[in-house]
Amino acid sequence: MDWLSICLWSLTVLLTAVGFAGTILPLPGPLFVLGGCICMAFAQGAPYPAWWVWCLVGMLCAGSFVIDNICTYFGARQFGSSKAAMWGSIIGVFMGAFFFPIGLILGPFAGAFIAEFFVVKRSTQESLKSGTGALLGYFAGVLGKMLLCAAMLGLVYLG
Repeated sequence: MDWLSICLWSLTVLLTAVGFAGTILPLPGPLFVLGGCICMAFAQGAPYPAWWVWCLVGMLCAGSFVIDNICTYFGARQFGSSKAAMWGSIIGVFMGAFFFPIGLILGPFAGAFIAEFFVVKRSTQESLKSGTGALLGYFAGVLGKMLLCAAMLGLVYLG
């Protein structure tokens, strides 16, 4: 193995690790994984993956951003959250990142709860239910993003 291959594989591992961390943290994790996929393709050398593999990888990358929002939305909606609670959970994710790791768990929950309780003026029980829905939706989105990122890596590696 030459030094260029070692650098490319090292960069692949680094970008992929940051990308998977970015699926949990409010970072564009799938874009880092995409960068890792590109480095992996160059590290593997010719023949490079076919054009349709890159199209699928691009669709999975775009889909990972969509799935995150859809899961949070439907998780909150399933538990009867208002729009204010959904926005509160999104703000809670970003605020919770500053208090890693517990903030990532409490952030979406607290954001939805606070929005329901103080902005919409719902009862404590309804606000707790809303916070639980937002938290479950957030975790479903994280799991979905991780699975899509793993599929991206697998396609490039096998393609």
